[in-house]
Amino acid sequence: MNKKTKLNLILVSCIAVSFLIASLVIVIEYNHKRVRSESAEEFEDYLDSYLYSSNAGDELPDQRHFISAWDRCLDQLRIDADVIFLGDSIVYKSAFEQEFPDLVICNLGVCSDTIRAMNYRVGTLETLRPEKVFLMVGINSLRQFSLDECIEDYKVLVDNIQSRWDFDLYIMSVTPVARDGLGPENASPETIIAFNKAIAEIAEEKGATYVDLYSELEEDGYLKPEYSDDGLHLTDEAYDVWTDMIEDYLY
Repeated sequence: MNKKTKLNLILVSCIAVSFLIASLVIVIEYNHKRVRSESAEEFEDYLDSYLYSSNAGDELPDQRHFISAWDRCLDQLRIDADVIFLGDSIVYKSAFEQEFPDLVICNLGVCSDTIRAMNYRVGTLETLRPEKVFLMVGINSLRQFSLDECIEDYKVLVDNIQSRWDFDLYIMSVTPVARDGLGPENASPETIIAFNKAIAEIAEEKGATYVDLYSELEEDGYLKPEYSDDGLHLTDEAYDVWTDMIEDYLY
Protein backbone atom coordinates (compact mmCIF):
# COMPACT_ATOMS: atom_id res chain seq x y z
CA MET A 1 0.00 0.00 0.00
CA ASN A 2 1.56 3.29 -1.12
CA LYS A 3 1.69 6.50 0.91
CA LYS A 4 -1.15 8.18 -1.02
CA THR A 5 -3.48 5.24 -0.43
CA LYS A 6 -2.69 5.25 3.27
CA LEU A 7 -3.44 8.96 3.49
CA ASN A 8 -6.74 8.45 1.70
CA LEU A 9 -7.71 5.69 4.12
CA ILE A 10 -6.81 7.88 7.11
CA LEU A 11 -8.83 10.75 5.63
CA VAL A 12 -11.87 8.54 5.04
CA SER A 13 -11.59 7.13 8.58
CA CYS A 14 -11.40 10.62 10.06
CA ILE A 15 -14.46 11.71 8.10
CA ALA A 16 -16.38 8.63 9.25
CA VAL A 17 -15.45 9.19 12.91
CA SER A 18 -16.34 12.88 12.63
CA PHE A 19 -19.71 11.95 11.15
CA LEU A 20 -20.40 9.52 13.99
CA ILE A 21 -19.42 12.08 16.62
CA ALA A 22 -21.59 14.75 14.98
CA SER A 23 -24.53 12.35 14.86
CA LEU A 24 -24.07 11.50 18.51
CA VAL A 25 -23.94 15.19 19.47
CA ILE A 26 -27.13 15.86 17.51
CA VAL A 27 -28.94 12.99 19.26
CA ILE A 28 -27.75 14.09 22.69
CA GLU A 29 -28.69 17.71 22.02
CA TYR A 30 -32.11 16.66 20.74
CA ASN A 31 -32.81 14.56 23.83
CA HIS A 32 -31.45 17.30 26.08
CA LYS A 33 -33.81 19.85 24.55
CA ARG A 34 -36.71 17.42 24.70
CA VAL A 35 -36.16 16.74 28.38
CA ARG A 36 -35.68 20.43 29.14
CA SER A 37 -38.88 21.26 27.31
CA GLU A 38 -40.83 19.12 29.77
CA SER A 39 -41.85 20.83 32.95
CA ALA A 40 -39.74 20.14 36.03
CA GLU A 41 -42.84 18.75 37.69
CA GLU A 42 -43.38 16.17 34.92
CA PHE A 43 -39.75 15.11 35.03
CA GLU A 44 -39.84 14.73 38.83
CA ASP A 45 -42.97 12.60 38.48
CA TYR A 46 -41.15 10.39 35.98
CA LEU A 47 -38.12 10.12 38.26
CA ASP A 48 -40.27 9.27 41.28
CA SER A 49 -42.10 6.62 39.25
CA TYR A 50 -38.83 5.07 38.08
CA LEU A 51 -37.29 4.99 41.54
CA TYR A 52 -40.52 3.74 43.05
CA SER A 53 -40.52 0.69 40.79
CA SER A 54 -36.79 0.05 41.25
CA ASN A 55 -37.12 0.07 45.04
CA ALA A 56 -40.14 -2.20 45.13
CA GLY A 57 -38.25 -5.46 45.55
CA ASP A 58 -36.34 -6.94 48.44
CA GLU A 59 -33.00 -7.13 46.62
CA LEU A 60 -31.11 -4.26 45.04
CA PRO A 61 -27.79 -5.80 43.91
CA ASP A 62 -26.86 -3.08 41.42
CA GLN A 63 -27.57 -0.26 43.84
CA ARG A 64 -25.33 -1.85 46.47
CA HIS A 65 -22.29 -1.42 44.23
CA PHE A 66 -23.06 2.26 43.67
CA ILE A 67 -23.69 2.84 47.37
CA SER A 68 -20.40 1.16 48.27
CA ALA A 69 -18.51 3.38 45.82
CA TRP A 70 -20.31 6.45 47.14
CA ASP A 71 -19.37 5.56 50.74
CA ARG A 72 -15.71 5.21 49.76
CA CYS A 73 -15.76 8.68 48.22
CA LEU A 74 -17.38 10.18 51.31
CA ASP A 75 -14.89 8.45 53.57
CA GLN A 76 -12.01 10.10 51.75
CA LEU A 77 -13.59 13.52 52.33
CA ARG A 78 -13.44 12.95 56.10
CA ILE A 79 -16.77 14.61 56.81
CA ASP A 80 -17.85 14.62 60.45
CA ALA A 81 -21.54 15.46 60.30
CA ASP A 82 -23.43 17.00 63.17
CA VAL A 83 -26.81 15.86 61.87
CA ILE A 84 -28.05 13.46 59.20
CA PHE A 85 -31.56 13.40 57.81
CA LEU A 86 -32.26 9.93 56.46
CA GLY A 87 -35.43 9.39 54.49
CA ASP A 88 -37.40 9.40 51.27
CA SER A 89 -38.51 12.25 48.99
CA ILE A 90 -40.07 14.14 51.92
CA VAL A 91 -36.57 14.45 53.37
CA TYR A 92 -34.90 14.85 49.97
CA LYS A 93 -36.91 18.01 49.23
CA SER A 94 -36.00 19.64 52.56
CA ALA A 95 -33.29 22.26 53.05
CA PHE A 96 -32.40 22.08 56.74
CA GLU A 97 -28.75 22.78 55.96
CA GLN A 98 -29.83 26.26 54.85
CA GLU A 99 -32.00 26.79 57.91
CA PHE A 100 -29.19 25.82 60.30
CA PRO A 101 -25.96 26.92 58.58
CA ASP A 102 -23.92 26.63 61.79
CA LEU A 103 -24.40 22.86 61.75
CA VAL A 104 -22.90 20.30 59.38
CA ILE A 105 -26.11 18.74 58.09
CA CYS A 106 -26.18 15.97 55.51
CA ASN A 107 -29.40 15.26 53.61
CA LEU A 108 -29.60 11.55 52.79
CA GLY A 109 -33.09 11.64 51.37
CA VAL A 110 -33.77 9.44 48.34
CA CYS A 111 -36.90 9.82 46.27
CA SER A 112 -39.35 6.91 46.64
CA ASP A 113 -37.14 5.06 49.11
CA THR A 114 -38.70 2.28 51.16
CA ILE A 115 -37.97 0.81 54.57
CA ARG A 116 -36.44 -2.33 53.07
CA ALA A 117 -34.37 -0.55 50.46
CA MET A 118 -32.96 1.89 53.02
CA ASN A 119 -31.18 -0.98 54.76
CA TYR A 120 -28.71 -1.09 51.86
CA ARG A 121 -27.44 2.44 52.47
CA VAL A 122 -27.34 2.91 56.24
CA GLY A 123 -23.62 2.11 56.12
CA THR A 124 -23.18 5.74 55.08
CA LEU A 125 -23.84 6.65 58.72
CA GLU A 126 -20.50 5.09 59.68
CA THR A 127 -18.78 7.10 56.97
CA LEU A 128 -20.23 10.47 58.05
CA ARG A 129 -19.99 9.83 61.82
CA PRO A 130 -22.96 12.01 62.87
CA GLU A 131 -23.97 13.05 66.36
CA LYS A 132 -27.68 12.90 65.56
CA VAL A 133 -29.80 11.09 62.98
CA PHE A 134 -33.36 12.00 62.03
CA LEU A 135 -35.19 9.14 60.35
CA MET A 136 -38.33 9.47 58.25
CA VAL A 137 -39.46 6.59 56.06
CA GLY A 138 -42.55 4.48 55.55
CA ILE A 139 -45.09 6.20 53.32
CA ASN A 140 -43.84 4.43 50.17
CA SER A 141 -43.68 1.07 51.95
CA LEU A 142 -47.28 1.45 53.12
CA ARG A 143 -48.25 1.73 49.45
CA GLN A 144 -46.64 -1.62 48.65
CA PHE A 145 -46.74 -3.84 51.73
CA SER A 146 -49.09 -4.63 54.58
CA LEU A 147 -49.04 -2.68 57.82
CA ASP A 148 -47.62 -5.64 59.77
CA GLU A 149 -44.84 -6.14 57.21
CA CYS A 150 -43.92 -2.45 57.38
CA ILE A 151 -43.75 -2.50 61.18
CA GLU A 152 -41.51 -5.57 61.20
CA ASP A 153 -39.31 -4.07 58.48
CA TYR A 154 -39.01 -0.86 60.51
CA LYS A 155 -37.77 -2.77 63.56
CA VAL A 156 -35.07 -4.39 61.45
CA LEU A 157 -34.10 -1.01 59.98
CA VAL A 158 -33.79 0.67 63.38
CA ASP A 159 -31.62 -2.18 64.68
CA ASN A 160 -29.45 -1.84 61.58
CA ILE A 161 -29.14 1.93 62.00
CA GLN A 162 -28.29 1.78 65.69
CA SER A 163 -25.58 -0.80 65.07
CA ARG A 164 -23.68 1.56 62.77
CA TRP A 165 -22.50 4.41 64.98
CA ASP A 166 -22.97 5.94 68.41
CA PHE A 167 -25.48 8.76 67.85
CA ASP A 168 -28.83 10.03 69.08
CA LEU A 169 -31.67 8.69 66.94
CA TYR A 170 -34.83 10.71 66.29
CA ILE A 171 -37.68 8.81 64.69
CA MET A 172 -39.98 11.09 62.71
CA SER A 173 -43.61 10.18 62.19
CA VAL A 174 -44.88 9.57 58.69
CA THR A 175 -46.67 12.68 57.47
CA PRO A 176 -50.37 12.62 56.50
CA VAL A 177 -51.60 12.64 52.91
CA ALA A 178 -54.33 14.80 51.41
CA ARG A 179 -57.78 13.48 50.62
CA ASP A 180 -56.91 13.31 46.92
CA GLY A 181 -53.17 12.75 47.33
CA LEU A 182 -51.57 10.93 44.40
CA GLY A 183 -54.33 8.42 43.84
CA PRO A 184 -55.98 5.56 45.71
CA GLU A 185 -52.73 3.63 46.23
CA ASN A 186 -51.83 5.91 49.13
CA ALA A 187 -52.20 4.54 52.63
CA SER A 188 -55.39 5.49 54.45
CA PRO A 189 -55.31 7.84 57.45
CA GLU A 190 -56.12 4.89 59.70
CA THR A 191 -53.13 2.95 58.38
CA ILE A 192 -50.78 5.91 58.78
CA ILE A 193 -52.00 6.53 62.34
CA ALA A 194 -51.50 2.86 63.22
CA PHE A 195 -48.02 2.86 61.69
CA ASN A 196 -47.02 6.01 63.55
CA LYS A 197 -48.26 4.51 66.82
CA ALA A 198 -46.14 1.43 66.17
CA ILE A 199 -42.94 3.34 65.37
CA ALA A 200 -43.48 5.54 68.44
CA GLU A 201 -43.45 2.33 70.49
CA ILE A 202 -40.34 1.16 68.64
CA ALA A 203 -38.65 4.48 69.47
CA GLU A 204 -39.42 4.05 73.16
CA GLU A 205 -38.23 0.45 73.14
CA LYS A 206 -34.96 1.31 71.37
CA GLY A 207 -34.14 4.42 73.39
CA ALA A 208 -34.80 6.79 70.49
CA THR A 209 -36.82 10.01 70.50
CA TYR A 210 -40.13 10.05 68.66
CA VAL A 211 -41.02 13.30 66.89
CA ASP A 212 -44.72 13.65 66.03
CA LEU A 213 -44.75 15.81 62.92
CA TYR A 214 -47.99 14.15 61.80
CA SER A 215 -50.08 15.95 64.41
CA GLU A 216 -48.68 19.32 63.37
CA LEU A 217 -49.65 18.89 59.72
CA GLU A 218 -52.98 17.05 59.80
CA GLU A 219 -56.58 18.16 59.97
CA ASP A 220 -59.33 15.56 60.36
CA GLY A 221 -56.80 12.86 59.55
CA TYR A 222 -55.57 14.42 56.30
CA LEU A 223 -52.76 16.73 55.27
CA LYS A 224 -53.87 20.36 55.41
CA PRO A 225 -54.33 21.73 51.85
CA GLU A 226 -51.86 24.57 52.37
CA TYR A 227 -49.13 22.08 53.24
CA SER A 228 -48.99 20.27 49.88
CA ASP A 229 -49.37 20.94 46.17
CA ASP A 230 -49.77 17.31 45.10
CA GLY A 231 -51.35 15.73 48.15
CA LEU A 232 -48.17 14.04 49.42
CA HIS A 233 -45.03 16.17 49.14
CA LEU A 234 -44.70 19.19 51.38
CA THR A 235 -44.79 22.91 50.64
CA ASP A 236 -42.38 25.49 52.04
CA GLU A 237 -44.96 26.33 54.70
CA ALA A 238 -44.96 22.71 55.88
CA TYR A 239 -41.17 22.65 56.02
CA ASP A 240 -41.29 25.83 58.13
CA VAL A 241 -43.46 23.97 60.64
CA TRP A 242 -41.02 21.06 60.58
CA THR A 243 -38.03 23.39 61.06
CA ASP A 244 -39.58 25.10 64.08
CA MET A 245 -40.51 21.75 65.59
CA ILE A 246 -37.04 20.18 65.47
CA GLU A 247 -34.90 23.21 66.32
CA ASP A 248 -34.66 22.31 70.00
CA TYR A 249 -33.67 18.74 69.11
CA LEU A 250 -30.79 19.89 66.91
CA TYR A 251 -28.85 21.71 69.63
